[in-house]
Amino acid sequence: MVPEDSVRTWMGETIVVALILAATILVTHGRAIEWVGSAAVLCGFGHASVSERLAEQEAMRARPSVPCHRKLIHYFVAKEILWCVYFVALGAWSALAGVAVFLAYPVWRRWWRRRRSLERIPC
Repeated sequence: MVPEDSVRTWMGETIVVALILAATILVTHGRAIEWVGSAAVLCGFGHASVSERLAEQEAMRARPSVPCHRKLIHYFVAKEILWCVYFVALGAWSALAGVAVFLAYPVWRRWWRRRRSLERIPC
């Protein structure tokens, strides 16, 4: 069991995403409104992070109570591809960095879960 005062995985993930978004704004000399967009992306990432954990728990059940939990990834990828096209058209680079983070996240979680089982470490 992980001590309550230790840094949890979700905290580290959120910090990394915040740093990526901030760096993108700074490198691209984004306007002030980019910070608002990045805050929205960061909140969206938090939502995706919790959703991924819920889907992991649901997948572990012998008989899932939400059988459509497998569709989460399909909607997730479709949404990010559409956002990518939209953000490129707008030139919203920090939001586009968010798309890259979101698309990489399921891959990261699968890698993480192969090394840390849900029984051992909850988040």
